[in-house]
Amino acid sequence: MIKNKFFKFSLIYLILIAILGSFLLTFIFGVKVGLLRQEPYFNKIIELYTIANNFKKNLNNMFYKKNIQKISDENINENEISIDYGKIPEDIIIASSLSTWNNDNVYHYLVFLSEDNIIHKVKLDESKNLKKNDDLYKWPHGLIIDDQHIYYNFDGGNSLVKKDFCGNIIWEIEGNFHHLMSKNNNYLWVLKKENQGDYDTAERFVKINSLNGEEVFSFNTLDLIEANQPNDFFSIKQRDLSSIWEYEPFHYNDIDVLTDKFSSYFNEYSSGDLLISSRSLNSVFVVDPFNLKIKKFIFGLTRRQHDPDWNRGYITIYDNQTEWRLGKRYLKSRIVKMENLEQKKISSLNFDTSFESDARGNHDVLDLENGNIYYLILSPYEGKILLFYNNNKIFSFKNIQKGDVLSVSNGKILNKRKIINKINLCK
Repeated sequence: MIKNKFFKFSLIYLILIAILGSFLLTFIFGVKVGLLRQEPYFNKIIELYTIANNFKKNLNNMFYKKNIQKISDENINENEISIDYGKIPEDIIIASSLSTWNNDNVYHYLVFLSEDNIIHKVKLDESKNLKKNDDLYKWPHGLIIDDQHIYYNFDGGNSLVKKDFCGNIIWEIEGNFHHLMSKNNNYLWVLKKENQGDYDTAERFVKINSLNGEEVFSFNTLDLIEANQPNDFFSIKQRDLSSIWEYEPFHYNDIDVLTDKFSSYFNEYSSGDLLISSRSLNSVFVVDPFNLKIKKFIFGLTRRQHDPDWNRGYITIYDNQTEWRLGKRYLKSRIVKMENLEQKKISSLNFDTSFESDARGNHDVLDLENGNIYYLILSPYEGKILLFYNNNKIFSFKNIQKGDVLSVSNGKILNKRKIINKINLCK
């Protein structure tokens, strides 16, 4: 009897020790991953996250697919989208990402809208050998469209892809490329996150040859800190008397290069200068990529902003304004305009239709030489594309499917005359 009790208590004791030991090892492992972000531990977390995503995907398919309108045969059913208002002017084309549900899968497209029709689409995907996440758990984000090609990446993806207008891959490079990117002449500027190193070294700003996809040059936040000493623009979220960073201290979400086209409108900035957005710091700043000196640092004029863009002597910023009080959001999003990057010359653009974006908000501005302006605004979580002419809405489009991933994202205003022949060649 005593032996049996001793055995039972010993067994319970060993089980408790095993449970507490597993908790301790998990804690140590979590601290090591969270603080150091070093291989191979960080990669193991990514692998576990992917496995969990695939498991959650199957559950989501079971419980939510009845609430999501389906698309048949991998095509975009025009009954599942809604043109709420107006037509696109006949001399321009609107291009935008559009995500749709097809049976048990999500597909991402770049659609080309002319007047009130989708005239062309290109599938946005990754090669199977590079793909780490199911399409349900990644979102098209970075997008560049020039006269010949399309460049794109995903949040949650593992590549940067170049295609022609017919959807043929020109090149594809592996890596955690994310958020918005830009192009000047034959070079791209992109954001890339490494799976090792601390926050100030893991996030890289990368210059890529657009012809062959080869990396030309890169720098990180630590390089910026060292190049601008004794000024310090970036360490506000580093713990005092410590080298430890708080979670997501920067969250860079755009790198917009000043092009040859727009550089002549600015006296203090040159072609190649980089306009970068840090969501976590509520800041946008201009850096000279040759010496990494900060030319301008703008703090606190926007909240969780996204997508700052150069234009004719001014910049515009998509200000998400994700201010919450008592569990509720109380501000709409807005577009901020700043003449020559002077904070005394800042204004909010007034449109006749409001929009509200928590993240991934995107816009495009076509400033015509006659003084008239087209504004394209995308509100991803509302699934809305809004086109304004001199602040008045002339066209709106909506993805009426349900679900956070089923949205619109990056969009561009394109010259129809320049690309229509290339689109027609794909038919």
